[in-house]
Amino acid sequence: MAATHPSPPSITPVFASPLVETRMPDCTPLNTRLRELFLHWENDNERERSSAPTGVAKVGVYESGFDLFSHPESDIQALRHYCLNTLGWVIAQLNGYSNAEMANLRIHEHSWYHLTRHAGYTAQHNHPMASWSGVYCVDPGDYVPERANNGALRFLDSRGPAGMYTDAGNAHLKSPYGFGSRALFLTPGQLVLFPSYLMHEVAPYFGQRERITVAFNAWVREAGQATDAPFVRKR
Repeated sequence: MAATHPSPPSITPVFASPLVETRMPDCTPLNTRLRELFLHWENDNERERSSAPTGVAKVGVYESGFDLFSHPESDIQALRHYCLNTLGWVIAQLNGYSNAEMANLRIHEHSWYHLTRHAGYTAQHNHPMASWSGVYCVDPGDYVPERANNGALRFLDSRGPAGMYTDAGNAHLKSPYGFGSRALFLTPGQLVLFPSYLMHEVAPYFGQRERITVAFNAWVREAGQATDAPFVRKR
């Protein structure tokens, strides 16, 4: 059946979600130091070794407290600067803010790190009380080709019923109209930014090296507004 139309109709993407990917240049020295620092902190008896429980199921995962970017270590501050500056650029681009408008905004965050070990995973969840979330890869762990989706960061389609019926009319829709999950196999120095409403998970990871990531949730206030987070999680 020929697909013709005398006057081509307009096609508009609706309910699209931005998924931002970039990579820190020359990240190897920083990531090496961060890896050593996080492993040391996990085993430091002078530090709290567990954070407050959350509603997200995790197996084989060590999760730090939620104040990572507040630590004064130069490597932590270098990572904070990179992550939040990149997020600021994304916010300006997607909202059409001028430099003057951006200068009046402040980005606030909770930030933490994960150490995922053999057979570890994080169940699907989102972060409903923030506008943006991010994941930075310090060490993706071991590559195990026989394990499909090994340690992948997977995003689930936010349009719940989108795939309720599939046939030849919608099975091969081009981006951004297709549906289904999106799996990312993180590489060292990769930063992924996404709207906090997106459901995501970390697939079971199989490997001997720790899979190490830094995560953060962000909310934005005008200068002078209260800076308290819309949710509070203590260490």
